[in-house]
Amino acid sequence: MSDNKSVRGCLIERKGKYYAVISYYVDGYRLQDTKSTGISVTSHKKREAEKIKDQLVQEKEKELEQLAEKKNSHSFAECFEKWIAYKSAQIESTTAWSYKNRGKTIIEYFREKNTTIEELEPKDLLKYCEWALANGRRNIYNENTPTGLNRRTVRDQLTLIKGFLNDAVVQGVITINPADKVKVPRVKEDNTEEIAYMDKEQSKSFLSYVKTVPIFEKLYCITKVGLCYGFRRSELLGLKWSAIDFEKEELIINHTIVRVEQGNIGRNNVKTKTSHRYLPLLESVKGDLLDVMERQKELGIYSKDGYVFTWEDGKVYSPDYITKLFKKAVIRCGCVPEDLTVHGLRHSCCAILFEDGWELGKVQNWLGHSDITVTANIYNHVSKKWKNKHGKIADKSFG
Repeated sequence: MSDNKSVRGCLIERKGKYYAVISYYVDGYRLQDTKSTGISVTSHKKREAEKIKDQLVQEKEKELEQLAEKKNSHSFAECFEKWIAYKSAQIESTTAWSYKNRGKTIIEYFREKNTTIEELEPKDLLKYCEWALANGRRNIYNENTPTGLNRRTVRDQLTLIKGFLNDAVVQGVITINPADKVKVPRVKEDNTEEIAYMDKEQSKSFLSYVKTVPIFEKLYCITKVGLCYGFRRSELLGLKWSAIDFEKEELIINHTIVRVEQGNIGRNNVKTKTSHRYLPLLESVKGDLLDVMERQKELGIYSKDGYVFTWEDGKVYSPDYITKLFKKAVIRCGCVPEDLTVHGLRHSCCAILFEDGWELGKVQNWLGHSDITVTANIYNHVSKKWKNKHGKIADKSFG
């Protein structure tokens, strides 16, 4: 240890007692600590006072070494945040948005723990996974909403952490990746979980409500189209007039509006290949769309290549805005499941088609599900009510 970094100690006499004066340097500045040894000068125990002084010198040396190690270490939260920003500049904006959203909970958790990359252990990551499964949800709509993230989301977060730590290994910050052998704990599946959807009668009541309440009337046509076609939120807000052929009475799903950090972005692609689909223009929807078009023409914002659902200045709605407005309408209406979301219109469409006797494959094709098991899963949920209804008939048959 060089002179300007060394710790030195000496004894002085003050008020009849020996005091230890510890001198040391921090960031080039000379500092001193003065502590009483508790030994009286008249007790003739100077050697004991020296031992106490030497012990204080050793403690200060150890303290300064730990401080130096901390300065040379890397904060997990800060480095992870910078890594996400770096990666986000190299990937598609929508993927970057998901990276940042996924990383927020991780950053907040480890920043509070003040964890460094060097001291991170597999058990720390396992504890995070357990915490996230129980408490990781950051946006809670109401008291009945679960506060934990689902296992798939936590698994995606762990994948992100593994990628970050792999780069830390490459950079020589650490020698092994502590996340390599960590797996997200399995949680007991709640097989009784219900999918929120509307049946025919509920959908009629909800449409009537949003159409007649001024603050929600902008949701009317969005809800109508979502119910009839089972569109995703991105497909609803990404619907353009150019995708609708009123003469041939058909529409095409080939454009979406998604949320990114800088705002909204339109994409000339859809979620999957099966999401790109042609559909007939239903008479029950055609009139409502023509009304929207006429209104846009009156406002002077209509454009053949423009969006169907916009503000009065022609700007597209933010997906988050529509989600929150829809949630308010659901709560105030009181005639539909309180946990119904915009995506629930897709489930509702599916339920109503099944209620009308559509076959599984045809519903899959109408909704643009890439995997028929997704359609079947919704069917299993929505068929519960019909089973209960027909159960009463069966009871008469076998009773």
